[in-house]
Amino acid sequence: MNNGYREIFSLKDKVAVVTGGASHLGAAMSNALRSFGAKVILLSRNEQGLKDFVNRNSGTGNNGLDYYVCDVTREDDIHGVVEKILAKHGRVDILVNNAFSGKREKWEELTKTSWDEAIENCLTLYYLTIKAVSPAMLKAGRGSIINMASLWSMLAPDQRVYLDLNNNAPLHYAVSKGGVLQMTRYLAALWAEKGIRVNAISPGWFPKKKGPERPDYMREITGRIPMNRIGHPDDLAGVAIFLASEASSYITGQNIVIDGGYSIW
Repeated sequence: MNNGYREIFSLKDKVAVVTGGASHLGAAMSNALRSFGAKVILLSRNEQGLKDFVNRNSGTGNNGLDYYVCDVTREDDIHGVVEKILAKHGRVDILVNNAFSGKREKWEELTKTSWDEAIENCLTLYYLTIKAVSPAMLKAGRGSIINMASLWSMLAPDQRVYLDLNNNAPLHYAVSKGGVLQMTRYLAALWAEKGIRVNAISPGWFPKKKGPERPDYMREITGRIPMNRIGHPDDLAGVAIFLASEASSYITGQNIVIDGGYSIW
């Protein structure tokens, strides 16, 4: 086997910024990027969550981890942190836009204030982080931006699945994630000749809660998935490494769906 094929997946000496990098899905991607050699810098408003993540991973050596407490919905905050990262590391090679916060209002309860907050905490948030990081990437002539979208950026949720749990995916979530896909395509076309690749990942069913205590809910979900199981955060690891590395050097503007086949029927 040509050893060069192994090397194209290497992230050695790369600097990766992951927003929401200690969260349910973000933690798996952060560890994956680090395991392939990247210096991973986590951003979050939750300082305790960041500290806990670093402490949990100290057994495997945390020299590949760094973090900043940052409200990525605030333009001044994200620009200030990116300046610190560039001053310390001199570069940003990879940006994973993963942070998200939002409420689950039903349609009849949704107010304009909640709508505006949801768009701000997803679509606008991604715009701000890309706006802060892209000048350094453009100057270097290289970079990989990975935007976390969602199955619901492409499909309408089947409302029957949620039973009586009231944890339905809300309209503003689907709309903002749909906007993420369009922003991904737009920026991919804008920067295709400048060395920056922009792609998206759309996770399917990766529920963090409502597992063993609600087997009926799990049956509703898995019964609609050809692979007959929910997603595990580590299912995102390989795709994150692939999109961050030179293994995907000719891929931009794409959306990789990780859903166990849910969207194929």
